[in-house]
Amino acid sequence: MERIKEMIRRRKQLILYLLFGAVTTVCSLLACYITLRVGVVFWHDEQGDPTAGLDILGSASQWVVGVLVAFVTNKKWVFTDAEHGRKATWKQLGTFSGSRVFTFVLEAGINLGVIALLEALHYPSPAFDLFGVSFELSERIWAKVVSSVVVVFTNYYISKLFVFRKKDEKTLQTDDCKE
Repeated sequence: MERIKEMIRRRKQLILYLLFGAVTTVCSLLACYITLRVGVVFWHDEQGDPTAGLDILGSASQWVVGVLVAFVTNKKWVFTDAEHGRKATWKQLGTFSGSRVFTFVLEAGINLGVIALLEALHYPSPAFDLFGVSFELSERIWAKVVSSVVVVFTNYYISKLFVFRKKDEKTLQTDDCKE
Protein backbone atom coordinates (compact mmCIF):
# COMPACT_ATOMS: atom_id res chain seq x y z
CA MET A 1 0.00 0.00 0.00
CA GLU A 2 2.88 2.37 0.77
CA ARG A 3 4.38 1.70 -2.65
CA ILE A 4 1.10 2.69 -4.30
CA LYS A 5 0.87 5.87 -2.23
CA GLU A 6 4.46 6.75 -3.14
CA MET A 7 3.82 6.11 -6.82
CA ILE A 8 0.71 8.34 -6.72
CA ARG A 9 2.63 11.06 -4.89
CA ARG A 10 5.41 11.00 -7.50
CA ARG A 11 2.95 10.99 -10.41
CA LYS A 12 0.40 13.37 -8.86
CA GLN A 13 0.98 16.05 -11.48
CA LEU A 14 0.51 13.66 -14.39
CA ILE A 15 -2.56 12.08 -12.76
CA LEU A 16 -4.13 15.52 -12.23
CA TYR A 17 -3.23 16.47 -15.80
CA LEU A 18 -5.05 13.40 -17.17
CA LEU A 19 -8.03 13.92 -14.84
CA PHE A 20 -8.46 17.56 -15.86
CA GLY A 21 -7.89 16.50 -19.46
CA ALA A 22 -11.06 14.40 -19.16
CA VAL A 23 -12.88 17.41 -17.67
CA THR A 24 -11.59 19.56 -20.53
CA THR A 25 -12.78 17.01 -23.09
CA VAL A 26 -16.30 16.97 -21.63
CA CYS A 27 -16.47 20.79 -21.50
CA SER A 28 -15.20 21.20 -25.06
CA LEU A 29 -17.60 18.59 -26.43
CA LEU A 30 -20.46 20.33 -24.61
CA ALA A 31 -19.43 23.63 -26.18
CA CYS A 32 -19.56 22.06 -29.64
CA TYR A 33 -22.89 20.39 -28.90
CA ILE A 34 -24.46 23.61 -27.60
CA THR A 35 -23.11 25.58 -30.57
CA LEU A 36 -24.64 23.08 -32.98
CA ARG A 37 -27.98 22.83 -31.13
CA VAL A 38 -28.43 26.61 -30.87
CA GLY A 39 -26.81 27.40 -34.20
CA VAL A 40 -29.00 25.04 -36.22
CA VAL A 41 -32.00 27.22 -35.35
CA PHE A 42 -30.43 30.04 -37.34
CA TRP A 43 -28.06 28.30 -39.76
CA HIS A 44 -29.30 25.10 -41.42
CA ASP A 45 -29.82 23.53 -44.83
CA GLU A 46 -33.12 22.68 -46.53
CA GLN A 47 -33.54 19.54 -44.39
CA GLY A 48 -32.92 21.45 -41.16
CA ASP A 49 -29.46 19.95 -40.65
CA PRO A 50 -26.40 22.00 -39.63
CA THR A 51 -24.40 23.45 -42.51
CA ALA A 52 -20.66 22.98 -43.03
CA GLY A 53 -20.17 26.53 -41.74
CA LEU A 54 -21.95 25.65 -38.51
CA ASP A 55 -19.81 22.51 -38.18
CA ILE A 56 -16.72 24.70 -38.44
CA LEU A 57 -18.16 27.11 -35.84
CA GLY A 58 -18.87 24.14 -33.55
CA SER A 59 -15.32 22.89 -33.93
CA ALA A 60 -13.94 26.37 -33.26
CA SER A 61 -16.01 26.74 -30.08
CA GLN A 62 -14.87 23.27 -29.03
CA TRP A 63 -11.21 24.23 -29.51
CA VAL A 64 -11.49 27.62 -27.75
CA VAL A 65 -13.36 26.21 -24.75
CA GLY A 66 -10.95 23.27 -24.58
CA VAL A 67 -7.90 25.54 -24.56
CA LEU A 68 -9.39 27.89 -21.95
CA VAL A 69 -10.57 25.11 -19.61
CA ALA A 70 -7.25 23.28 -19.96
CA PHE A 71 -5.30 26.48 -19.31
CA VAL A 72 -7.27 27.41 -16.18
CA THR A 73 -7.22 23.90 -14.69
CA ASN A 74 -3.55 23.37 -15.51
CA LYS A 75 -2.53 26.72 -14.02
CA LYS A 76 -4.67 26.39 -10.89
CA TRP A 77 -4.43 22.70 -10.01
CA VAL A 78 -1.77 20.88 -12.06
CA PHE A 79 1.28 23.13 -12.39
CA THR A 80 0.82 24.95 -9.09
CA ASP A 81 4.43 26.07 -8.71
CA ALA A 82 4.41 28.13 -11.92
CA GLU A 83 4.76 31.90 -11.96
CA HIS A 84 1.74 33.93 -10.89
CA GLY A 85 0.62 37.45 -11.61
CA ARG A 86 -1.15 39.16 -14.49
CA LYS A 87 1.89 39.52 -16.77
CA ALA A 88 2.99 35.91 -16.24
CA THR A 89 -0.56 34.63 -16.81
CA TRP A 90 -0.93 36.46 -20.14
CA LYS A 91 2.45 35.20 -21.29
CA GLN A 92 1.54 31.65 -20.25
CA LEU A 93 -1.83 31.88 -22.03
CA GLY A 94 -0.11 32.98 -25.24
CA THR A 95 2.49 30.23 -25.07
CA PHE A 96 -0.15 27.67 -24.09
CA SER A 97 -2.45 28.63 -26.98
CA GLY A 98 0.44 28.59 -29.44
CA SER A 99 1.51 25.16 -28.25
CA ARG A 100 -2.04 23.89 -28.74
CA VAL A 101 -2.03 25.17 -32.32
CA PHE A 102 1.27 23.33 -32.82
CA THR A 103 -0.09 20.06 -31.43
CA PHE A 104 -3.26 20.45 -33.52
CA VAL A 105 -1.08 20.51 -36.64
CA LEU A 106 1.01 17.62 -35.22
CA GLU A 107 -2.17 15.60 -34.67
CA ALA A 108 -3.35 16.21 -38.23
CA GLY A 109 0.04 15.12 -39.59
CA ILE A 110 0.11 11.96 -37.49
CA ASN A 111 -3.46 11.11 -38.53
CA LEU A 112 -2.61 11.45 -42.20
CA GLY A 113 0.63 9.49 -41.79
CA VAL A 114 -0.93 6.58 -39.90
CA ILE A 115 -3.85 6.38 -42.34
CA ALA A 116 -1.45 6.37 -45.31
CA LEU A 117 0.77 3.74 -43.67
CA LEU A 118 -2.11 1.41 -42.82
CA GLU A 119 -3.61 1.81 -46.28
CA ALA A 120 -0.22 1.02 -47.84
CA LEU A 121 0.00 -2.10 -45.65
CA HIS A 122 -3.56 -3.07 -46.72
CA TYR A 123 -4.81 -3.07 -43.13
CA PRO A 124 -7.98 -5.23 -43.06
CA SER A 125 -10.10 -3.01 -40.68
CA PRO A 126 -11.64 -5.75 -38.52
CA ALA A 127 -15.14 -5.22 -37.14
CA PHE A 128 -16.75 -6.47 -33.93
CA ASP A 129 -20.13 -6.23 -32.24
CA LEU A 130 -20.52 -4.67 -28.83
CA PHE A 131 -23.98 -4.59 -27.23
CA GLY A 132 -25.58 -5.09 -30.62
CA VAL A 133 -23.63 -2.26 -32.29
CA SER A 134 -21.05 -2.99 -34.96
CA PHE A 135 -17.70 -1.20 -34.63
CA GLU A 136 -14.99 -1.14 -37.26
CA LEU A 137 -11.35 -0.64 -36.28
CA SER A 138 -10.56 1.40 -39.37
CA GLU A 139 -7.35 3.19 -40.26
CA ARG A 140 -8.91 6.43 -39.04
CA ILE A 141 -9.71 5.00 -35.60
CA TRP A 142 -6.13 3.75 -35.18
CA ALA A 143 -4.78 7.08 -36.45
CA LYS A 144 -6.90 8.92 -33.88
CA VAL A 145 -5.72 6.64 -31.05
CA VAL A 146 -2.04 7.04 -31.96
CA SER A 147 -2.27 10.81 -32.49
CA SER A 148 -4.28 11.33 -29.29
CA VAL A 149 -1.67 9.55 -27.17
CA VAL A 150 1.18 11.50 -28.76
CA VAL A 151 -0.67 14.82 -28.42
CA VAL A 152 -1.63 14.27 -24.75
CA PHE A 153 1.97 13.61 -23.74
CA THR A 154 3.35 16.34 -26.01
CA ASN A 155 0.93 18.86 -24.48
CA TYR A 156 1.90 17.71 -20.97
CA TYR A 157 5.62 18.13 -21.53
CA ILE A 158 5.23 21.45 -23.36
CA SER A 159 3.12 22.73 -20.46
CA LYS A 160 5.54 21.41 -17.86
CA LEU A 161 8.77 22.53 -19.55
CA PHE A 162 7.78 25.75 -21.33
CA VAL A 163 4.41 27.16 -20.32
CA PHE A 164 4.16 26.65 -16.55
CA ARG A 165 7.82 26.33 -15.63
CA LYS A 166 9.11 27.80 -12.41
CA LYS A 167 10.75 31.18 -12.55
CA ASP A 168 14.46 30.52 -12.05
CA GLU A 169 16.50 32.32 -9.40
CA LYS A 170 18.42 34.47 -11.88
CA THR A 171 15.21 35.81 -13.39
CA LEU A 172 13.83 36.45 -9.89
CA GLN A 173 16.86 38.53 -8.97
CA THR A 174 16.68 40.53 -12.20
CA ASP A 175 12.99 41.24 -11.69
CA ASP A 176 13.58 42.32 -8.08
CA CYS A 177 16.08 44.97 -9.27
CA LYS A 178 13.56 46.40 -11.75
CA GLU A 179 10.86 46.99 -9.13
